[in-house]
Amino acid sequence: MLFKTLAPFIAILGAAQAAPTPLSLSCSIGSESLVAATSSSEYSVVDCSTFLQGQFDVFSCHNTTEIPAGESCCFENWGVLMQTQFWDYNATYLDLLNSTSPEDLATLEQQVLSSYGDDDAKSTFTIHGLWNDLCDGSFNQYCNPSLEISQAKDNITHVMVDVFGEADLYKKMSTYWLNNVKSNVENAGNIDLWEHEYNKHGTCMNTLLPKCFTGAYTRFENTISFYKKTVELWSNLPTYQFLQQFGITPSLTKQYKLADVQAALAQAHDGKEVYIGCLKGAIDEIWYYHNLKGNVLTGEYQPIDSLTPSTCGDYVYYLPK
Repeated sequence: MLFKTLAPFIAILGAAQAAPTPLSLSCSIGSESLVAATSSSEYSVVDCSTFLQGQFDVFSCHNTTEIPAGESCCFENWGVLMQTQFWDYNATYLDLLNSTSPEDLATLEQQVLSSYGDDDAKSTFTIHGLWNDLCDGSFNQYCNPSLEISQAKDNITHVMVDVFGEADLYKKMSTYWLNNVKSNVENAGNIDLWEHEYNKHGTCMNTLLPKCFTGAYTRFENTISFYKKTVELWSNLPTYQFLQQFGITPSLTKQYKLADVQAALAQAHDGKEVYIGCLKGAIDEIWYYHNLKGNVLTGEYQPIDSLTPSTCGDYVYYLPK
């Protein structure tokens, strides 16, 4: 009976051994978890240092003085920045939880987790996007159609790899920025998700407007910079490792207290509450909230509490992929 139950899943595991080369994650465990400002030399945007040393040396959503129009590239009007991640668990396991004996689940769990490695793509929360909300948590979307990119018309692969020479960025995004059943581009490919995320959110970032770039602006320079920054922020927020530090790992045999998961992630986010999303009682999404000082590309991201209540119950599954 045991081998009949596990046979199809062992076959799947055998086919999944060739994992893609992982991205080296920069883990920041502990109370000091501000995402450091990026050197302006990595992005060709205006230098905001003089502006930030003046009377506007504040984080977004905390400024009490009107920002001059000429300084709009150094202050993000939509002051809540969220780096959002997916945990694309294997939904097949949900059906097994109530139809398989504890002994068989334990055996299957051992088989599944034996294929995981410290840097395996399976043990990585993948990228959803970088969102900018208003200070009350509401948001606009698709703010500037003239800045949008289209896979059909512009060929995002060509723009990223050939025009901007970002082959490594393209490889990382292809490995870790993956479409998900919970995204707003269901039944589509990964590139469709990238297009959607930039067009919906990136075009609403006033510090990403073409005027904020120095030198001769190249069309879609802001688009590629948005992708690069999103990957950069995500790589500094390795959720799997954050949870693993507290003994919270994927399982088929137990549930975790939501409060314990929240406490583990808060420990890595400067003590601030992190949004945890669930699908059918299992963790499937994480959102890290920030305020911002300066330009979205080169500024300092300050962790803040989530503005969105969790969609999970008091106990949650954290199922393997």
